[in-house]
Amino acid sequence: MLLLLLQRLLLTLLLARQTWLTANARRFTVLRVGFLMFTVGFIGWYAQGQLSIVNMTGLLQSIKEGRSLAFFLYDPMTVCLWGFVAITFFIWGRATFCGWLCPFGALQELVSRVARVLRVPQVRLRTAVDAKLKWIKYVLLAGVLVSALFAPQLADKLVEIEPFKTAITLYFVRSWPFVAYAAGLLVASAVVYKFFCRYLCPFGAGLAVLGKLRLFKWLPRRAECGTPCQTCRHRCDYQAIRPNGAIAYDECFQCMDCVVIYHSDTQCAPRILQAKRGVTIPVRAVPVSASGAAADKEVA
Repeated sequence: MLLLLLQRLLLTLLLARQTWLTANARRFTVLRVGFLMFTVGFIGWYAQGQLSIVNMTGLLQSIKEGRSLAFFLYDPMTVCLWGFVAITFFIWGRATFCGWLCPFGALQELVSRVARVLRVPQVRLRTAVDAKLKWIKYVLLAGVLVSALFAPQLADKLVEIEPFKTAITLYFVRSWPFVAYAAGLLVASAVVYKFFCRYLCPFGAGLAVLGKLRLFKWLPRRAECGTPCQTCRHRCDYQAIRPNGAIAYDECFQCMDCVVIYHSDTQCAPRILQAKRGVTIPVRAVPVSASGAAADKEVA
């Protein structure tokens, strides 16, 4: 439990000091990879701290049947995780858990990094296709929650869309269909970046909905983001940056790659132009409409 609390404290400090965290790309990569390895090894496989859609269905069923919620207290690790996630909803949104603290999500990212080192061909879906596929997880979320209320036996089957039990809780020691499914998702993530998280995870969809409680748009943007610079958008593996440069926080996993680019004198086009021309590029807030798009740079 102490290690878990220390990790939460470290993550809070790192995200609160994002300028320091992302100012050096090499330092950021080492810290992030190390953090993800700890998430998989300690939080996931050792401490069994994998939050799941089962937590949501259990809550709904208990409320419906008038049962006590004390059963949540039987697992201090889960309570601690949920407490931290609930707090960070208001500050950073859903991405703190999905991007840093989800064991299976971390495992997918590590697999993807290894695949790139091994030069496995990567597939980046067209923007329109990607946007449509991202709706699947919300449909699955609705199906799981509705069935939890009205058809619990069906819900017990639908929650298996999550490979967490197989890959994290049972260490892949399970009957072959479940193992094949979980392994197949990891193989898919080696080609399409974090395939399951982006398109199929009902728990991630639930966190995205709850993440609308976020109070801040805290990732830095410049007025030049989107007009004319598209570097961050094309480098975003989650395809969570709109053509106008605005970040789609519901689909952002807080990988911070765009923030690394933002602070880079060799990757950020506005900073490169600033250095070449010897002029100062003012940083100003981009007005945001209620829909989350930049109001003064709307792109059809």
